[in-house]
Amino acid sequence: MGEIRDATRTRSKIVAAAKKEFAARGLAGARIESIARRAKLTKQLLYHYFPGKEALFDEILEHAIQERKATAAADDDPRTMFSRRFAAAAADPVWIRFLTWEAAEFASKRQITRREIRKETIQHQTNAILAKQFRGRLPQTIKAELLQLAIFALATYPLAFAQITEMVTGMTPDDPAFQRQWSEFLDHIGALVASTAKVKRAPCDASRSRLGVW
Repeated sequence: MGEIRDATRTRSKIVAAAKKEFAARGLAGARIESIARRAKLTKQLLYHYFPGKEALFDEILEHAIQERKATAAADDDPRTMFSRRFAAAAADPVWIRFLTWEAAEFASKRQITRREIRKETIQHQTNAILAKQFRGRLPQTIKAELLQLAIFALATYPLAFAQITEMVTGMTPDDPAFQRQWSEFLDHIGALVASTAKVKRAPCDASRSRLGVW
């Protein structure tokens, strides 16, 4: 049991170090040597657990996917759909920094790491919106994909662009006062969106009932 616990702890150290390295340098610029140094392990020991940085990213991505699926499943109240996503993003600032790096690299490479599995996760979240629209809890006049993008934008922009947040509000995005005020604002937006929904259920549109991270 002790050996299993040690292996689990070592894997966790490596993954935590990899997240910081990816956030600092992007996936393309990250180096196994730097990850090992951050984890205070030898490169040889790191390779014992992970064959390369792609495998490490897969591990990080899997955790992110499960967390975001759980957030989508738990977010049954449409009035809190914005603030819940913001809370999840604020709890993982390293992931937000990685996304910022990835966005900068995407402009030239036009490539997205593990695109298909991440699209599947996003589709899962969009399906949750479609389900609320079908039940009359969200307006069907809003395209689900655009609402999903708006949720992403409002949840992540203040975190990804901390300098804009500070210039506009005078607070940094990690300030508890800002996070409280932004969450309250997002709940207000969610309530306004939900209030425009019709209670009456509309016929199911089979062409939009698709079954599927950012």
